[in-house]
Amino acid sequence: MGFAHLAALASAMAAATLLASFLPLYISLSPKAVTRTSTYATGLLCGAALSIVIPEGVTAVFENSGGGDDGSSTGVEDAHESNSGWIGAALLAGFLLMYLVDSLHGHDEYPDPNPRSPHHHRHHHHHHHRHTRPRFHPTPSREAELEPLANGGGNSLSRDSSPERVAGKPQDDHELRWEESGGDSSASSRCRSPCPSGDDSNLIKADASSISTVIGLLAHSIADGVSLGASSLPTSASSIADSPSSSSSLQLIVFVAIMLHKAPTAFALSSILSSSPATSRAFVRRALILFSLAAPLGALATYTLLSLLSNHAAGSTSTGWWTGLALVFSGGTFLFVATHVVREQEKKHERAEGEPGAMRDEERIGDKARVALVVAGMVTPAILGRIVGHGH
Repeated sequence: MGFAHLAALASAMAAATLLASFLPLYISLSPKAVTRTSTYATGLLCGAALSIVIPEGVTAVFENSGGGDDGSSTGVEDAHESNSGWIGAALLAGFLLMYLVDSLHGHDEYPDPNPRSPHHHRHHHHHHHRHTRPRFHPTPSREAELEPLANGGGNSLSRDSSPERVAGKPQDDHELRWEESGGDSSASSRCRSPCPSGDDSNLIKADASSISTVIGLLAHSIADGVSLGASSLPTSASSIADSPSSSSSLQLIVFVAIMLHKAPTAFALSSILSSSPATSRAFVRRALILFSLAAPLGALATYTLLSLLSNHAAGSTSTGWWTGLALVFSGGTFLFVATHVVREQEKKHERAEGEPGAMRDEERIGDKARVALVVAGMVTPAILGRIVGHGH
C-alpha cells in the first residue's frame, strides 16, 4: 500500500512537472506570479527542513537505534554518540552535495536573447557596434533552482521565441537574429554587422551551459526524489503496526514543498533553453522530460533501496534507522537550497537598486511582500504538522 501511494504521488509529480515544463512553449505566464511562487517555496523548503524533515529523521534514528538494548548506561551513551555522528554526517552530506552541484555548474552563462536594454535604446545610435554582442546572465542553477527568473528566463520565450523568430525571420535591424538551428547558425546570420571574434566560442559556451544546467538540475531533482521516497517509509515499528497513514502527513508536506519549487524551476528552465540560440528543440524536449522524471524515479528507487536494506538487515528497526538518515540527508539538501536562494534573492535586489534594468518591473514584488512570502512559507510546514500530525 505504501509503494502504491508513493507511485501515485510520483505519477502526479511527473505529470505536473511536465505540464509546467512545456507550458512556456505554448502560453506566456506572469513573471511576477512565478516569482511569488518561487519566493514562497524558498521559505517552505527551509521550514520543512527545520520543523519537519530533520526532527523527524533525528527521532527515527534514535528510536530505531540497536545500541543500549542491554539497559546499561554505557551502551546507551555509545549508541547516542554513534547516532549523533551518523546524523551529522548525513546532514553534511546533503548540504555538501548541493554545494558541489551548484559550484560545478552554477557559474556558466547564457546569452541574453533580448540584448536590447533601456541603456541600449538610449545609446545604440552612438555605440551600435558595441551592442551587437549578446549580454550574458547566470544560468538558473546559480540560484539553486528556486530563483530562475533572476536572469529573465521567466518571460524570455514570450518575447523571443515567436514563430517568426524560431523560423529565423528578421525582427529588427538593431536586434540579433537568433535562429533555432541546433547551434549551427552562421556568424553572418547572428548579427547585422560583422561579429567580433569570440562569438562562436560564446555560442559553444552557451550550448555547454545548457548541458551543464540540465545535469545540475537533474541532480537537484534526484535529491528531491530521495526526500520523497524516504518520507514514504515508516520511521518506527509503531508506525508500521499502525495504519499506513501515520506517516502520510510527512510525505504530503515533503511532496508539497518539492512541487512548489519544482514547478517554477521547470517553467524557467523551459523558457531559457528554448530561447537559447544554440539548443535545438529536440534537446529541449528531451531535457524537460528527463527533468520531469528524475524526482519521481528517484523517489521510487529510494523507497525500493531502503526496503531492500531493511529486509537484508532483518527488521523494521533497520528500516526506521536508514529512513531517518535519508530524511536527515534530504533535510541537508533542503537547507542548502533554501539558505542559498535567500542570499541570492538579497543579491538580486541589491543589483536591482544599483543597476537600472537589472530586474524588470513585471518581476518586482517588493521587499515587504518578499519577506512576508518567505515567512509564510517557513511557518506553513509547522502549521500543517500541527493540524494533521506527522507520525508522532
